[in-house]
Amino acid sequence: MPSWPGTVDDVYITLTYARHWAESGALEWTTGERVEGYSNFLFMALMALGARLHLDIDVLAQLVAFGSACLAIAVFERRLPPGITGALALVALVTWAPLAHWSVIGLETTFYGLLLCAGWTLVLGPSSRWGAGILVLAAASVTRPEGILHLAAGLSTLVLRPTERRGTRALAVGAVAVLAAYHVARVRWFDAILPASYLVKVSPIGLTKYGALQLGGDLLSAGAILGTLVLAGRTSRRDAFWICVPLLIQGATLVRASGDWMSWGRLTLPGVLASAVAFASLAAWRTLTPRPALAAAAGLAVGLAFFLEPRGYGAVDLERRSLSAVARSYTHLRHGLDTPIAEDVSWIIDNAPIGARGLVVDAGILGDIPGFALIDMRGLNHRPAAEAIAAGRAEEWLRATVSDATTRPELLRLANWDGTTHPEYPTWLLAGYSLRKDLRYGGGSIRWYATTTARPTASERAARWDEVLRRHPSHPFLAWHAALSAAEGGDPARAIRIATDGARRWPSMAEFRDAPGSLSFATGTQALTWVRERGFALQCDDEAVSRLIHPEERVRIVLSGEGAPDAAQLTLADPCSSAAPVATGSAWLPICATARQIVVTRACRPFDAESAFVRLETE
Repeated sequence: MPSWPGTVDDVYITLTYARHWAESGALEWTTGERVEGYSNFLFMALMALGARLHLDIDVLAQLVAFGSACLAIAVFERRLPPGITGALALVALVTWAPLAHWSVIGLETTFYGLLLCAGWTLVLGPSSRWGAGILVLAAASVTRPEGILHLAAGLSTLVLRPTERRGTRALAVGAVAVLAAYHVARVRWFDAILPASYLVKVSPIGLTKYGALQLGGDLLSAGAILGTLVLAGRTSRRDAFWICVPLLIQGATLVRASGDWMSWGRLTLPGVLASAVAFASLAAWRTLTPRPALAAAAGLAVGLAFFLEPRGYGAVDLERRSLSAVARSYTHLRHGLDTPIAEDVSWIIDNAPIGARGLVVDAGILGDIPGFALIDMRGLNHRPAAEAIAAGRAEEWLRATVSDATTRPELLRLANWDGTTHPEYPTWLLAGYSLRKDLRYGGGSIRWYATTTARPTASERAARWDEVLRRHPSHPFLAWHAALSAAEGGDPARAIRIATDGARRWPSMAEFRDAPGSLSFATGTQALTWVRERGFALQCDDEAVSRLIHPEERVRIVLSGEGAPDAAQLTLADPCSSAAPVATGSAWLPICATARQIVVTRACRPFDAESAFVRLETE
């Protein structure tokens, strides 16, 4: 699947908690604070077990998500009738773009959906399975916060949908007792009843129209599945009510939270799955071979899944695209990191002093960088910020955090996800900080401010990259930068090993395509030529060094490694004017919008081409 190469950035909050728990034995954020900044305990616990077993939990998260989606499809398929009716309903589900997207993205969405499918099918099925269903819904309640509503609704069937339970109540009582013990332990550990995610995402927000609009779009997106089932089957009124309960709970969660920035049905998908499987379990099918008109209507509903994808952040936006949610994700995930701009990760790894603290907007993989303590100003991983946001005192808390020079974090990350133009930040926020990096991408930009210009030494950067690569061995973007860092740190043998392994694992990646030769600077005078969709490439005989360098930026070329020439011996001809050549190493060369070639000239003193490496830096 096109989404497979990447893991969405928010997954790393869960994975960071899991890795830290497995390695330190303490369920806390990397700053040492006991804060419940995740909202998927059971899923996170599975990842912690994987980390304890020394598995690659980045890949494990994707495998669990993918396996859960496959099992949910299998459960659905076993309850469908044979013939065209069942085939159409199954095709409608497997071609549903949100399911394809979330099944490989690494979040708990499909895992939670599978638990709801199993739990509600058991609760609404034969009475002898009711207790097992309550047990599964109890597991769902520690996978997502809104799962407790499903458990309460499932327990209410004991009164509102009375049947003889035949001894299954004991299993349900045991499940509820274990769940109660879990919450007692959770409250004692975190010293708080409500998790930080609730304080940040739900409690300060009143009911607005955006969640309702997004729910409408999600239901349109799932129209092929739900419509096919309704056309082909029927249920009693009592059963129809209970079938709708899972979708109603998930929809109410979306509306109460005033929408979800991670659209494509992340919150409603589990409810759609559970309601669809419950319907298939309880329906009386009208006919195994539908009449022509019924078949045509069902076929049209399935066809809409291919061409109409309602999406948007708080709005319903119909666009004619064929499974576009999955297709679009590929362009953002080809580096293995679904962050707004992956270079943001590499910059902080290379520039945050060891032991520095950073006050950032959003956490993600930045929270898993060794030697860097991340404080999330949105409160997800910092309880004081979460409580201030819930109480409407966010600015007061932020002012107090940055006003004291002795406690002020050394780094400040501000992001604008909706455009490259940042708002005018208040002077009290930036007092004592200076702009260090302005990273721009198609949809917005990220700015890093710092109170210091200090950065790790080359050996410290190489060691940090080694640790990052150990934690995330399946990401080519990180592996490539680890190779570059090893070269810069004077360890060409390790750089070649990483690059060679990367070329074997990711042969289609532009960075590794020519590895390890792509790390070498081998001849005297070369041309840096624009390569479409790759940026500027330094031609080395028949090999190329390719880095993402765009017009309107500034560039310098740095040689490192044993035998590399001095910076003064390397010059760049200015492509934007007739000015004299600029010495590299200390000077930056502007790249004008019309430039298509940069001439790089090295002094003729010979050097060891096998151990000298080139690194293209941008500012």
